[in-house]
Amino acid sequence: MEQMNMAGLELVPMDYENEPLPKEVKELRPAVYLDGDAYCVILGPDPQEGVFGCSCTKEGAIEDWRNHLLSRIAHPSEEDNFALEVIDMLKTSKNDVW
Repeated sequence: MEQMNMAGLELVPMDYENEPLPKEVKELRPAVYLDGDAYCVILGPDPQEGVFGCSCTKEGAIEDWRNHLLSRIAHPSEEDNFALEVIDMLKTSKNDVW
């Protein structure tokens, strides 16, 4: 999956293994960055094609992102390759791969 170019952005360090995060965040590992005073979370090449969330707190941005993600994958169209790929990634267990 293509991810947005994060060069020049202030990335927020994330410990996807140990932080108390929703399953979708732990599995998909979206990028978290600061944009001024706002925390932003993105998965995908850009906010329009991918899934984007934003808030004044890291936790709020993650929840906003998760809500947008769940909404998008709830009833994807056959043309929404991004949503279909995300669904496939969430269905595939790490144990199935390794």
